[in-house]
Amino acid sequence: MPPSLLPPERYAYSGLRGVRFRLGKVAISLVASEEADSPIARFLAARGEGANHISLEVTDIEQDMKDWAAKGVRFVTDAPLNFSNGQVIFAHPKSLHGVQIALVQAKPDADVLASG
Repeated sequence: MPPSLLPPERYAYSGLRGVRFRLGKVAISLVASEEADSPIARFLAARGEGANHISLEVTDIEQDMKDWAAKGVRFVTDAPLNFSNGQVIFAHPKSLHGVQIALVQAKPDADVLASG
């Protein structure tokens, strides 16, 4: 399956653009920022190109946040961010040994791996 361009509304943060490659039930997204002060732009300026985060699809994002917080995980924002197919919350990489993990909850009947 060829890569698909992702429209801006597919992102929880404004000013992002990207492309998604789908490999079975796995999606790999390549993302760039059109805004110099976005979280992605700051990540690239500090660390250079490379992997940004791993996403895990969950069914109860609020409960998972509570469970992870009880284990010492901090989050980048206090509440999940909305995007066109659901909600996402990013765990802060400093609380996960340098790895940023996103918890993603899809809206009913939405496919968070979908390209369009």
